[in-house]
Amino acid sequence: MEPPGTRRSSSQLAEEATGSRRPGIDVPRSTIRPVVLTLAELGIEASGCTRCPLSAGRTQVVFGVGDPEADLMFVGEGPGHEEDRLGEPFVGRSGQLLDRLLREELGVGRDRVYIANVVKCRPPGNRDPRPEEIVACRPYLDRQIELIDPQVIVTLGNFATRLLLGTEAGITSLRGRAHPFGRAVIVPTYHPSYVLRAGSAGEPMAGIRADLVRAHEHLAEGPRQNYLGGRRPRTIGPPGQISQGRASSFATGREGSVAR
Repeated sequence: MEPPGTRRSSSQLAEEATGSRRPGIDVPRSTIRPVVLTLAELGIEASGCTRCPLSAGRTQVVFGVGDPEADLMFVGEGPGHEEDRLGEPFVGRSGQLLDRLLREELGVGRDRVYIANVVKCRPPGNRDPRPEEIVACRPYLDRQIELIDPQVIVTLGNFATRLLLGTEAGITSLRGRAHPFGRAVIVPTYHPSYVLRAGSAGEPMAGIRADLVRAHEHLAEGPRQNYLGGRRPRTIGPPGQISQGRASSFATGREGSVAR
């Protein structure tokens, strides 16, 4: 334990967190350096971050929102205009769709899950995050995952999925199944903004619904045999609470030709 009064700087935090997590590798807790910062303290640390040029144009850091002990975590790309203004991820049209799908497919609100982004500051003009911006912000996401310790991480779109899985493959080839990730599994799915562009009757809408059912089923399985130590009770209800129509579609494989 560190002596009282010694607080890590953002650069020290980055150096420590960068090496603490490897995609797809189950790192024994004994080999991970002790975490001093709580999630709230990490948010304060991130709020003053100037590690990349995005900090110059932000209104505020959009750190994350939800249950800090959630078993289900969502990771998106980065804040948009409304998120930058309000300081909360997924509050625009994409967020409204995500909230709706959470209610319809899982029967919960965003207060029962945790939602974060790859980058915490809005890229100008809502452009894609640049590689150096993703690298600069990665330690905060790594530490969020470590502190929350979710059982399932749903990655929304290509940026989050490729970053956490360490791959260049696209979302259409990666979704449709769960991928081991340390103590958790990753369930990739489409970004809600893409689903909105495709329309409510399009294949991406059916795909994201099926992926949420898939995430729910992994939650319902309970702790994996190779988890180290016990886990708290599940925060999402039993499988019977999910949409029966969607569960049937998932079980019989009627998802359309979305995953390629």
